[in-house]
Amino acid sequence: YIGSNNGFYSFPADQTFSNPYPPQLAISDILISDKNYFSEENRSSELDFSHNQNDIAFKYIALHYSNPEKNSYKYKLEPLDDEWINAGYERIVRYAKLPPGSYNFQVKASNRDGIWSDETASAQFTIQPPWWTTWWAYVLYVMALVFITERFYRFRLSKKLADSESKRLKEVDQLKNALFTNITHEFRTPLTVIKGMTDTIKSKLEDRQFDELDNSLSIIDRNSDGLLNLINEMLDLAKIESGNMELNLVQANIIPYIKYLTQSFDSLAEGKEINFTVHCDLEELKMDLDVNKFTAIVTNLLSNAIKFTSNKGVVSVHIDKIQLDNTDFLTLMVKDSGLGISREEQEHIFDKFYQVDDSSSRLQKGTGIGLSLVREFVELMKGVITVESEQGKGSAFNIRIPITNKASIAEVEDLFSVSSISKSTRIPSVKEEPISSEITDKDLPMVLIIEDNPDVAHYIKTCLKENHHILYAADGASGIEMALEKIPDIIISDVMMPEKDGFEVCERIKTDELTDHIPIIMLTARASFEDRLTGLSHGADAYLTKPFEKAELLTRIDQLVRLRKKMLSKFEKTGIDRLLTQNVKNRETKFLDKIITLIHDHITEADFGAVQLAQKLHFSESQLYRKLKATSGKSTALFIRSIRLQKAREFILTTDRTVSEIAYDVGFNDPSYFSRVYKDEFGHAPSSKS
Repeated sequence: YIGSNNGFYSFPADQTFSNPYPPQLAISDILISDKNYFSEENRSSELDFSHNQNDIAFKYIALHYSNPEKNSYKYKLEPLDDEWINAGYERIVRYAKLPPGSYNFQVKASNRDGIWSDETASAQFTIQPPWWTTWWAYVLYVMALVFITERFYRFRLSKKLADSESKRLKEVDQLKNALFTNITHEFRTPLTVIKGMTDTIKSKLEDRQFDELDNSLSIIDRNSDGLLNLINEMLDLAKIESGNMELNLVQANIIPYIKYLTQSFDSLAEGKEINFTVHCDLEELKMDLDVNKFTAIVTNLLSNAIKFTSNKGVVSVHIDKIQLDNTDFLTLMVKDSGLGISREEQEHIFDKFYQVDDSSSRLQKGTGIGLSLVREFVELMKGVITVESEQGKGSAFNIRIPITNKASIAEVEDLFSVSSISKSTRIPSVKEEPISSEITDKDLPMVLIIEDNPDVAHYIKTCLKENHHILYAADGASGIEMALEKIPDIIISDVMMPEKDGFEVCERIKTDELTDHIPIIMLTARASFEDRLTGLSHGADAYLTKPFEKAELLTRIDQLVRLRKKMLSKFEKTGIDRLLTQNVKNRETKFLDKIITLIHDHITEADFGAVQLAQKLHFSESQLYRKLKATSGKSTALFIRSIRLQKAREFILTTDRTVSEIAYDVGFNDPSYFSRVYKDEFGHAPSSKS
């Protein structure tokens, strides 16, 4: 019962009533590290937290006082939670390590009878990202990345440029070193001739011998001009680099002059038996040209073409006039059948100081100035020069110069007076300056000179001709061929030559059984220690640097001859058979051992002589004679007889056979003759057994 002003109310004790009213709800606190950040001022606004304020707790309460402990709660944190999370009777929820972003926390409640409110309590808040993840930080990162990339690119570029410049400077330095080396070579060769011929003239004047003085003086004059031309080339190159080179143009008919220039190379081509032709259908072509520079262009190209073309090759000159884009041009092509230039080398062929690197031929004797100067002169005349080449098939240099007619007119004869064609382009050929290859006295040593410069070869000949027989070859290939054919006593070889260089000559001679005994003296303008070592490592016996004294050359030859005589004397005293049994192994003893074995194999054959032995060895009779004479001191016939007698002596000392039987056993048909030569060989008769 329940009393009231109107009386009492009564209801059954076992009857219950449900509460249809859902509770109101409020968020009471927002805690960060147990500190409340929720107040009346910011309750309706969005809260803002820093990136390290991301451990958050929410407190909430249902405003319903009928059994409040029975109120239930659900919550979710958008966008982290997709569904409502049942919190039961708990009135606090915690979130730890929330990532940066905007959030909306919502909570709803139910009364004790499970009636849920439709309204929710909510709190919006934002956790700011750390500064290093903000948009402006990313902008800074991009800017920094761009800056670093740009700086790195600049660094790489500057480093690449620095490396490229360093490489270029190194290459220039190497090229200049090569230039100076080659210039010294070009200086030393004519200086050898000039100094040597001067000494020869002095000697002749002292002895009042005036024959051949004119020839000696012309050789000196020619080599002096060669030095002067080299110096002028260097000065011209210096002028071009400093921008002080000017054209001195005159207008004239250039066809007769070009033909005159090319004809001056006839003797040089004849010396190498080169088929040298000029093709020109023009009778007249008037144009402006700088005579000296045009002369330098033509002579440089023709000198190179003839120098780098093998004997019996082909060199041709083609002259024509063409029109391109309403402009007339003079075209000049110099074509040869030489070794050719590789595609890689063609890119640098006109570079200053550059020389084609062809170690197989050593053709690149020169300074590396010539073609560079040619290009500079052609470009100074507003022209173009190109090269077409294929290794093994020769080269073709093409020049195209625009035709103008603005300069003062000159007569053709004036061109001849202005130009100065070097006398060095008219070097006499070997045929014009013969070097004897005939042998008149077998007691004189035979010397083979392998030298591509006829003047140097002529000077060496004048040094040796009184006491030596002279053979001459103008290049390495023909030198090897002549050495194998004639078997000289000594070889004097230049290093840098056409066809095969001196090192290849040396190696070929020293590895051939026919010629491996021949002493070789290397002559070169390359005077470095490394060059000497290279020569000696290829088997050279002596190394002379240009310019050299006549006395030095004669002393070296005399030393090598005496060394050979000393070895032959040792053979004579010791006996070849004893020397071989002592296991003395060198090139000479190996060859002699081979010969003796062949003779022993045919010891009983009386008709086995020099002809048969040469055939067994695949030598000619003269080759075998020269080889045996040089290595044993005996002719082929005497050597065979000596080996037969050595074998006979062995039989006499070790067997009881008669002298006649032994004579027949070792290839003698006449026992009386056998006894006589046996006594000549050993100093006693075969019957004495001593």
